Amino acid sequence: MKRFILTTLSAVLLATIIGIAIKHYGTGYVVFSFVDYTVESSFTFALGLLVIGFFVFYYLLRIISRLLNFPGYMGQRHTDRQAERSKNAIIKGLIEMSEGRFEQAEKIFIKQASLSDTSLLNYLLAARSAQQSEAYDRRDEYLRMAHESMPSADIAIGLTQAELQLNHKQFEQALATLNHLSSVSPRHGYVKKLQARVYQQLEDWEHLWPILEDVRRLKAVDEAQLEKMEIQASIGRLQKSIKNAQAEKNWQQLPKRLKSNAELITLYASYLCKQQKDDEAEELLRNYLSDRWRDELALLYSNLNASDCKKQLETAETWLHNQSRNPLLLLVLGKLCLNCQLWGKARSYFESSIGIKPMAESYLKLAILLEEKMDAPEDAQKMYQAGLLHAVNGETPPVLRSGLENVRPPLLKVIQ
Repeated sequence: MKRFILTTLSAVLLATIIGIAIKHYGTGYVVFSFVDYTVESSFTFALGLLVIGFFVFYYLLRIISRLLNFPGYMGQRHTDRQAERSKNAIIKGLIEMSEGRFEQAEKIFIKQASLSDTSLLNYLLAARSAQQSEAYDRRDEYLRMAHESMPSADIAIGLTQAELQLNHKQFEQALATLNHLSSVSPRHGYVKKLQARVYQQLEDWEHLWPILEDVRRLKAVDEAQLEKMEIQASIGRLQKSIKNAQAEKNWQQLPKRLKSNAELITLYASYLCKQQKDDEAEELLRNYLSDRWRDELALLYSNLNASDCKKQLETAETWLHNQSRNPLLLLVLGKLCLNCQLWGKARSYFESSIGIKPMAESYLKLAILLEEKMDAPEDAQKMYQAGLLHAVNGETPPVLRSGLENVRPPLLKVIQ
């Protein structure tokens, strides 16, 4: 359209210029001579004839060009129609898959695979459809045909195969596929991510760990997910090393960022405690609890028999600054007082803990203390009964509740 308008404007401009020239200088004439023939014409007629001849010659050339290119034009139209049919077939197949009609989708993809230049895509989609229909033999056949149709697409086909094997819980087969892909493309992030998933499912923590280092370097997963995987792998490796008496070596090999993880600290501190290395466990737990709080780690801390029990108690009492109303910390302090043979102080801590939140262990520790160290069997009996009632029904006897409401932890005023 733009070309037509431009041509028209040019013709009008040219005609205007010629008209002005003719009006100013006259029409003039033109003489054509060829051998013995002479033709004389007015300039206007000759110019008009020349213009008409130009357009006739121009459009004649265009017609000849179209005729010469007609086979190619028809071939392109056929290709375009075939591409359109292929696109529509893929869309239809995807709709069938989305609606759960996997067998119909599979038939559409396979039929189209031999008719279009998108055979690779059709075979891969057919394999996914067959997987959903639990036709695993057909799935593997389609993957083989996909590879035959385009051998250069080894990564795409292999990843599809690995994903399908993973979904079918064929972990060993998926691992073999991914190991091959990793050898072909060692820096492929998605391959490493899938490898990590397989080792995770197989609980092969030793092989998972170096893969996670690759995943971190390639940024194949987000930081939060990677941290969870690293913690899981570290716990698995540490548990295995405990069985093989290699726990301390394994702990030393852990990255610093993971040595502050509560789950790993709990596992390693429990191991040290069982190995009667309470002082090492005490230092580990003390360093953690001084910066952040976890009830379960504090409870583990109270079960240690450190060589300097008074120092251990003093350390725990500093935590009252931020945890003054924490019943579990008060229970911990009571247990540490027992280790230091501070019976009266232990009793106060246990009673304070029960006054804030009754717990079966608090009742039990207090009852044993009253019975064995403070010669108060009747009070001990009440604590046994109260602890049993709480353990069964989660209740505290009204008499005990009223008596414990006003109990306060010892030394709180001094510390605060």
